[in-house]
Amino acid sequence: MKTGAERKAWLDYVRFFSIFLVIVFHTPPRLALFDDAVILNLRVPVFFCISGFLYNINKYSGFKHYVLHRGRQILVPYTTFFIVFYALWLVVGRKMVGPEEQSIDACRPLFEFFFGDPRIVLAPFWYIACLFTMQMIYYWIERLVPRKWVMPVCLLLACLVYFAPWQWQVNACGHTYRVMRFWNLGNALLFMPFYALGNNCKEWLERLEFKTPSRTVLLLLMAAASMLLMVWAAPVEQWEATIYRLIRIVAGMMVIPAYMCVAKCVANRYGHRRVIEFVVVSGTVYLGLQNYFIEMFRMLFVHFTHESMDEHIWLKFVVAVLVMIAIYPFAWLIDRYIPWFLGKRHSHLSSK
Repeated sequence: MKTGAERKAWLDYVRFFSIFLVIVFHTPPRLALFDDAVILNLRVPVFFCISGFLYNINKYSGFKHYVLHRGRQILVPYTTFFIVFYALWLVVGRKMVGPEEQSIDACRPLFEFFFGDPRIVLAPFWYIACLFTMQMIYYWIERLVPRKWVMPVCLLLACLVYFAPWQWQVNACGHTYRVMRFWNLGNALLFMPFYALGNNCKEWLERLEFKTPSRTVLLLLMAAASMLLMVWAAPVEQWEATIYRLIRIVAGMMVIPAYMCVAKCVANRYGHRRVIEFVVVSGTVYLGLQNYFIEMFRMLFVHFTHESMDEHIWLKFVVAVLVMIAIYPFAWLIDRYIPWFLGKRHSHLSSK
């Protein structure tokens, strides 16, 4: 485990901000343009870019070693969290929701689990399945393709997702699934350019900072332009969704440099913070628990005020902060007493 001195503080701040934005995105009220054009543009591309930045093929002796390592860190928490929340869904979950979910076949969440898209009981974990698929594919791209061609190949695959006739479907548990959703293959290919950016441009991202006024203005203008591009491309009709997804690649590439520089400014000002670091290493816990805590705060608000959160925009950010704080002790308990639940051999706290 890296010590505070060895860790890159700016990377922790990048991931901390992204975790917070994920929670903001899922917190009501729903603000269509803000969530889809701003928050979505900031959180997903940056997550995958940082994952690519941290990837180092030289750490692994071969593909078997790589699969075992990634399986322990990704598939173990994916499985343990699903087992817990599936059991809760069976016992109490369906009794607390409307007739539509009460009628869902009990086997359907299991199918979604094996399909890599557990939308009913653990929807945010699409990201974990997507990351695992992406990393398995990227391993072979980097092994088989000359380094200068890795990014073009990833961009080509992202475009092929929506232009190639890969529309096969399967039916199970009364629901139809596109094959491209299997272990989020479609999203893995779509977002792979960001993973390649982080992995192929490590030195450039490491050096990049707001060093001069002209560079600062340029990067901030690029970030603003990316947001405007996302607003312009936000889909109204279903057929526009394809254009929107492809625009997200361009917009994400435009905003990432400024995002990194902002995180570096904050890191230079505040340095290492153990709270920030712990939230980052507990990202999987935050990802798994967030929706349940958001719903808990929503129910409490309705109970005490007899109003809907949708009527108060300011609550979106207040509740997101409260969720971040409320999950922290649960993350601490898991890390301290059952680190194996997350695929860890040792507690992050005890390794300090």
